[in-house]
Amino acid sequence: MAIALALGSLVSCHNDKIEVYKIPKENINVAMQSGLANSAPPGNPAQWNKPDGWVEQPLSEMRLGSFKVEGANNASADVSVIAFAGEAGGLISNINRWRGQLQLAPLDEDQLSQAIQHTEVDNVPTALVDFRTAENSPKPSRILGAVLQAADRTWFVKMTGPPELLETQRQKFSEFVQSFRFTSRTQTEPPAPGVPTAPKSTNDK
Repeated sequence: MAIALALGSLVSCHNDKIEVYKIPKENINVAMQSGLANSAPPGNPAQWNKPDGWVEQPLSEMRLGSFKVEGANNASADVSVIAFAGEAGGLISNINRWRGQLQLAPLDEDQLSQAIQHTEVDNVPTALVDFRTAENSPKPSRILGAVLQAADRTWFVKMTGPPELLETQRQKFSEFVQSFRFTSRTQTEPPAPGVPTAPKSTNDK
């Protein structure tokens, strides 16, 4: 119950102004009780449930999950699930990497603490963020992101797309992150050979 409540809040930074959004608890509970279509493939070190309307896309060397979300007026959003061994460079550097993708200035430690909603998913510490480009940006964009810091690797779940489309997907994104379940292997064993330790592409992460 506490996890559902925490995941119902995402922090939005619009021109570095912090706003907190709430998703009604009962909506999340109904979705979790009814079940969401399609789980992650067997053998994946994490399992999740895909929300209705999200279309699976081909995976890549980095992506363990990839989805496309379509909206009105040919708008679309991209959802990626990526994991790196260990701390993957630390929370602040990765959050600022996402901000850089939106042409936003990096945050310091104090600003970061205000911009993050902390929670847990399957007993894994999780940081939730919501950033968007500046008001005068010629190409408005937004990122909903979650960083899940498991014992042996760090998971990055990111949705990128037009602000209006992402607004309609905030609850589904929250439910998607909340659905993550980690195998005992990810909690107790070192990462398998080939698990990347740092991002190869800032765009893919």
